[in-house]
Amino acid sequence: MSKPHNSAEHMTLTSTVIGGWSVAVGRALDAIGCDGDALLHEAGVDLEERFNCEARFNADHTRRLWQLALAETKQEDIGLQVARFVCPTTFHALGFSLWASNSLSEALKRMVRFEVLLNDGCHLHLDSEQGLLHFSMDVKQSEGKDLVAAEGVDYFLGAVVKMFRDMSAPSFAPIKATLTRARPDNPTCWDDFFNCPVEFSAQRNQLVFDRTTLHETLPTGNTSLAEQNDKLVEAYLHKMQLNDICGQVRSCLIELMPLGITTMDGVSQALSIPPRTLQYKLSQQGTTLQELRDNIREELARQYLQHSRQPFTQIAYSLGFSDPAHFNRAFKRWTGETPTAYRRRTSE
Repeated sequence: MSKPHNSAEHMTLTSTVIGGWSVAVGRALDAIGCDGDALLHEAGVDLEERFNCEARFNADHTRRLWQLALAETKQEDIGLQVARFVCPTTFHALGFSLWASNSLSEALKRMVRFEVLLNDGCHLHLDSEQGLLHFSMDVKQSEGKDLVAAEGVDYFLGAVVKMFRDMSAPSFAPIKATLTRARPDNPTCWDDFFNCPVEFSAQRNQLVFDRTTLHETLPTGNTSLAEQNDKLVEAYLHKMQLNDICGQVRSCLIELMPLGITTMDGVSQALSIPPRTLQYKLSQQGTTLQELRDNIREELARQYLQHSRQPFTQIAYSLGFSDPAHFNRAFKRWTGETPTAYRRRTSE
């Protein structure tokens, strides 16, 4: 299994979540008997924007809303209750890509691939081990605080299970769920929702599935429809990245790395931003060019190794490494395993 990301090494000042989340929260609060719009407004959510399919809300607003919802409802499982109101449009075009996936394992791979669309305050991982698939949600931190609240983790993992029940069978359930949150006063709410053993105060937020079950062909599978919606997701992410300096640098690095250009001078020249100015802007976002470059290389390396049969040498050069040996050492530093071992394990 892959190692959890060290949050201190991937620090950001804020994060954002897809706007469809706020619609599900509002509907859940209304169903409970609360004024969903009032709580959303109090949390700082722009009510006019929440039905905008491309809107995003930052971590401060989402954490505040979970706090308000918890205080108003007095229900610890509020995240799970919101998950019951998730539908395909909650996740933009990705929701339809998931529904059109040929299997639940394929849907999970799409979530990992497009994790930034869902919530860029966490990293998603899918690992295979002894007939099981482990789907993990590692929350990033900023200044010692989680960018995703415990209720937000409940909501997201609950949404995954809810969608999978809609896509396959109402009785679908993980084998096990683990959560880093402290044990609640009434843990049976979690047991009942996930319909499996739930461990609290765990090391990772994770759903464990039977691999055979997740590989079964779904009647809703449609490869062409899934790929068309994947393109819409990619277009959304491209637009999203261009709206911030980190996104601009990421896009620039992705274009320049196959050419072997990964330095500050090369990136600043391509963006027409003086090196010192670019360095300062990145520091204001709590990151550096090297950190962004390493993150991109790791993300792309994982994708290439898992979803393509490209030779290691070709992958190394496409990521801007001058020597495949440097790529091998870097990948082992990131993941704790060699590219060969990673490809073998994730392709099982």
